[in-house]
Amino acid sequence: MRWILLLLLLPLVAACQAAPTDLKQLDWRHMVGSNADELWVTEVLFYRQGKLVDASTNGSAGFVGPKALKAKDYRWRIGKGRRDIHPAPDKVEVEWISFHDKKRYRISLALPAELERMIAQPYRIKVRDEWREVRRDNIGLGMATGGYVEAFLTNAKVKPDILLARGIAKEVTDDPYDQRYPLSSQFKNAWARFDKDYTDAYKQYPPPSGMAWAPIMDAYRAAQPKTDTVPVN
Repeated sequence: MRWILLLLLLPLVAACQAAPTDLKQLDWRHMVGSNADELWVTEVLFYRQGKLVDASTNGSAGFVGPKALKAKDYRWRIGKGRRDIHPAPDKVEVEWISFHDKKRYRISLALPAELERMIAQPYRIKVRDEWREVRRDNIGLGMATGGYVEAFLTNAKVKPDILLARGIAKEVTDDPYDQRYPLSSQFKNAWARFDKDYTDAYKQYPPPSGMAWAPIMDAYRAAQPKTDTVPVN
């Protein structure tokens, strides 16, 4: 399957990173998740100047719960992913299956040209009684109902998160494997468990969909505490 083939690409990615290059090598990670859905992430591909610089398959990810739906607690819950040393990307492609929508989605997002500088910028943050230099070194990928996607730069200690890109993914309907084995058969047990656990909650507290998420997530970021007040030159 596609994610198995992608694993074979990882040594090639490592080889590309080890090759002589004039691109700055940075220590950064990426993580994937959701705020009102469960996902199966089939692939995440990061590019810089047309070259693949990082790739991963993350499998099961995301978050949903009746209490969170009722409270409209739509913060991104991200986890899984990869950490390595590689150039900052200028494009990301992500593909996933939404358990809520029962669809395979795919999107390509252009990332800011200044992302390298943004990742490299340290801030002086007080952690308990100790001052530390901390970077926003995590590219988060959040996927929500209706194909909504955000790429954002984050760190648990450096706030607020910075939105890098957003968009609406297209449904993938021409996947050869899906044509032989429909998603309903590939995820039969997982979807049955998901529907049993959450259908009633979704009916009572339906989440937004598509671009209706944009102002909600903007408000979520605006409400985050501001800790990036002491940049290190």
